[in-house]
Amino acid sequence: MHGTSFSEFFERLTGFPSYRWQAHVAEEGFPDLLHVPTGLGKTEGAALAWAWRRLHGYGEPRHLVYCLPMRVLVRQTVERLRSYFAKLPHPIPVYSLLGGDIEEEWAGEPEHLWVLVGTQDQLLSRALNRGYAMSRFEWPVHFGFLNNDCRWIIDEVQLMGPGLWTTAQLDWMRRKRFSTVFACPTTWMSATVGTAFLATVDRTQDGCAEPNVLPLDLIANDGNPEFQRRQGARKSIRIWKPQAARSKNTGEADFYATLVRAIAAEHVRGTLSLVVCNTVEAARRIFQLLPRDDVPKVLLTARFRRQDRDAHEQRLLEFERKRRLKDAERAGSGREQDCGKPLPEDPGLICVSTQVVEAGLDISAHHLWSEMAPWASTIQRLGRLNRDGRDPDAKAWFWKPSSDRGSEKQGRLGTPGPYDPEDIALAEKLLSALARQSGEKPFVEALRELEKQLGAELRLALEPKPEPMPRAVDVHGLFSTERDVHGGFTDISPFVRGDDIDADVTVVWRDWPGGPNKNPPVGEELDGPPLDIGSEGCPVPFFRLRAALEAWRVGAWVWNDEEERWETVAPDGIRPGMVVMLHREAGGYDADLGWTGERAHQLPRVPRAGRGQALRDEERSETGYWARLDVHLGDARREAESLCDSLGLQGQIRTAVVVAAGLHDLGKAHPQWQGALQADGIEGAGPWAKCPRVLAVEVNDVVRVPIVAAKVRELRCDSLQLSPESRLRNQQKVLRLRFAVDEPVTREELEQIHALPGVVWAGHAFFRPNMRHEAASALAMWQRYRAGLADYPALAVYLAAAHHGKVRTVFRSLTELGDDAFGVPVESAPLSLNGEAWLLDFSVVKDGAEGDWLPDGFALHGHGWTGLVSDLLGPWHPDDRAVAGVVPKDEPRKLGPFQLAYLEALVRVADRRASARPSQCTRPSEVAHG
Repeated sequence: MHGTSFSEFFERLTGFPSYRWQAHVAEEGFPDLLHVPTGLGKTEGAALAWAWRRLHGYGEPRHLVYCLPMRVLVRQTVERLRSYFAKLPHPIPVYSLLGGDIEEEWAGEPEHLWVLVGTQDQLLSRALNRGYAMSRFEWPVHFGFLNNDCRWIIDEVQLMGPGLWTTAQLDWMRRKRFSTVFACPTTWMSATVGTAFLATVDRTQDGCAEPNVLPLDLIANDGNPEFQRRQGARKSIRIWKPQAARSKNTGEADFYATLVRAIAAEHVRGTLSLVVCNTVEAARRIFQLLPRDDVPKVLLTARFRRQDRDAHEQRLLEFERKRRLKDAERAGSGREQDCGKPLPEDPGLICVSTQVVEAGLDISAHHLWSEMAPWASTIQRLGRLNRDGRDPDAKAWFWKPSSDRGSEKQGRLGTPGPYDPEDIALAEKLLSALARQSGEKPFVEALRELEKQLGAELRLALEPKPEPMPRAVDVHGLFSTERDVHGGFTDISPFVRGDDIDADVTVVWRDWPGGPNKNPPVGEELDGPPLDIGSEGCPVPFFRLRAALEAWRVGAWVWNDEEERWETVAPDGIRPGMVVMLHREAGGYDADLGWTGERAHQLPRVPRAGRGQALRDEERSETGYWARLDVHLGDARREAESLCDSLGLQGQIRTAVVVAAGLHDLGKAHPQWQGALQADGIEGAGPWAKCPRVLAVEVNDVVRVPIVAAKVRELRCDSLQLSPESRLRNQQKVLRLRFAVDEPVTREELEQIHALPGVVWAGHAFFRPNMRHEAASALAMWQRYRAGLADYPALAVYLAAAHHGKVRTVFRSLTELGDDAFGVPVESAPLSLNGEAWLLDFSVVKDGAEGDWLPDGFALHGHGWTGLVSDLLGPWHPDDRAVAGVVPKDEPRKLGPFQLAYLEALVRVADRRASARPSQCTRPSEVAHG
């Protein structure tokens, strides 16, 4: 679609004409701030403007990051954008990133166009190098890519809390404080927002406080018929005060019972009645009280596992699809006057929800019932009522939340749900005034009249409140992914959601013998499948989980990647972003209601407990084939060269990336690493870089061996049987049969093997050389660099060390004696590759500098690793001129956290691509079949 105008481009992809403001953004460029009323195509306007500008050479970043405050908004946005971009001659992929649905393919395609739609929790935690619900070893990849070469779109900013201020600070750091490889600008969008968040101290000092904005006349003077109809939408608003509520003796149960009767009585068959509550508890209670008649009901909150949430969302979206199809049919047959009327012979739908439907969800309700909320949220909820302007009888009822409904104790004591009482009081005043206007004129006109009457109050209600925000020193410090002295990591939740009760942990339920207070198995007994956060994880407010665990008196566990075990975590030790495992019998979850916190609600069946990713794992070396080390290094170098060519990287930066990729696995030539490799099934000389996965089956009766081997061949005809090993299990001697396989063995296959007589254990035999090969690679590269024999900058040494995310800002020992560097023995002989010897220089692993005190001063022998990293990273403040002196002035240094992490990520992408498409390899199936 090169050469087409934006209007043509937009209509081909969406099927309808663009608005003036959308064309203006595409043709003139993105402003900092997009003030666009709800229902006027912000999603399409931003995403398609980015794509058109990028495809027509306007210098937009390669990637679009679309940040939303609520989980339910992500799914519909992804589906809409996928449907548009699939129509391009070269479709642009659209990925989702939200708790319980994490797609990571985008992180392997830095040179290609892609769109990433995610929640602020997932996106901002990754942009701060503390990605929620992911391994810490992967943090730097997402950190590097999300802070380079992306156009960030921040949508519905009124719901973001501290996250809004964090986006402003990150934008300032990328523009002014820390360098980036490629520009990474930000645009904020909302129908309701002030601009105070853009006037932080840092932004003001650097001249970034005054945003450029979209000209208002673009919206006011748009003659598009669809635009005019939506602007003319009528929404009759009422304040709901039930008669029973007048009595001081009215209890909470009576209040909700009365409210539910009113909702059911007012529901019009063939339409959508939308009920929006401020808390999950209120939504769940109303949903459970609704009558069980023939009118379908659905509950939407953010507290569901993916498969259950998908089913609930789909019911709402399916009703909206039917409604739109019927209106399209009416319009197509010349019955425009019938558009917006109820669906004939359809009971309609009652959807009870929390704030998840406030923004971005493109539905049009006939009736809206809502708890009073801050003004920005109130306007967004009204944006789901008669959204398309076809329903002249649309009505909204608002009821006042009460802080004395004690069973809903959420947030700060005495507040109505998660909101401050003064915000609710101000919204009530504005809403009461708006209600008087709404019955007489279109909603947009009523809002204009409200601004004339209560302009000061309206502006106050829309201004975001000051919140915690990261400074440059914070983000600089977050570059390190090492555990702190307490064994944990910096808590970034104040910068993502603050003390918001909706700040999440991800809960998974697994099974193991002994019940909910028995520790999970360890070692090879931890034989369940790896965690699949995307399908089995449920987001739970961390305060709620804490309270539940204290009440239940059951255990909770988090994975320790260094000790390689599940370790117990006390309720007060739970922090946002954690992945917490509970025993199935602990309960707390219902497929219809989501997270309930009630022990009686238990999942009927879950997998056995399995292990997480560990520091000592060599998971990327187990690729399903054997490959020689020199072949893999050559493949990785070519992949890095191709990647740098596509991105246009030149000079010493390019050299560092290419050389690091070409030498990243040099340490695998170490005899300790090669000795642990499963290479007895293949002929030929190594050293090897890759090996197959190994299925291990332990039997306690040698008579059963032929039966077991036959079963494995039946399940995996391509498996290659390796030599068996004698082992001890539970103080008994067993024979371990080993089979090399091309692809991982499934849980179902393992269960069939485990059920065979004589089998005491079956599972994946992990490849464990007990050393980090990338540490050896860095030590060998450093020796040549320090000796002046290298044709690469010091940056290449760091990038090679960091290519698994496990050896980065510090070097340390993995043994009690401390005579190693990440498991590489100090007395190691030189590495040998292609007849060439590579000495290892351990001087760099010392913290600080190595040298001797002489009569005339200190004689420096070598620099420590921290000095190298310090020079490459640079200071957090530009006035700090201090350097360690490790990296010469004529080499890349003072790169800043964003640029250095981006280069790390490129080397890792080159390595993964080389592993995914080897130029030469031998698979077990090839050997087994001759």
